[in-house]
Amino acid sequence: MAEWALTHLYHTVVNCRDIDESVAFYQQLGFQVLDDRRHVVWPDRVGKLFGLSKAQGRGVLMVLPSDADGPMLDLIEWVTPKARFPRPRASDHTVPHIIAFRTRNLAAAVEELSAAGVPFVSDMNRPTGTAVQGSICCRDPNGNLIEMIELKPGARHSRDVRAQGDGPAG
Repeated sequence: MAEWALTHLYHTVVNCRDIDESVAFYQQLGFQVLDDRRHVVWPDRVGKLFGLSKAQGRGVLMVLPSDADGPMLDLIEWVTPKARFPRPRASDHTVPHIIAFRTRNLAAAVEELSAAGVPFVSDMNRPTGTAVQGSICCRDPNGNLIEMIELKPGARHSRDVRAQGDGPAG
């Protein structure tokens, strides 16, 4: 048996074209700024940590107030080296970068975000035979797909049969 183990997802780095625009977008989704590092000069060890000879960026660590101990988003606008951002279009055959969030009251979220001008890439998906009540995707300012998923009450994941009353989770 191993003496070590991964215990939790700590944070996910989201590379940003424009840190201010990205912070505003994720605030629309309900995130709050936990640590604003837009003006911090990174020490040389940061580049080495990431396998780069030199690294500098502007960052903001964000958290969902409803999951304050859960994983965080670490938004980074890379100054050195510069990050590249393809502009995916509906006709592209580029595999998207996707960040998925469990969502409470997905219909209300879609209504509010649509009214605020957030474009969705498709209509609501309402699959049958799963614990998913609905899912939908929009894009963040960096081209990442943001998937919002609402599960049936009591479900842990899409195939969780407890939410369907069919017995123990599989």
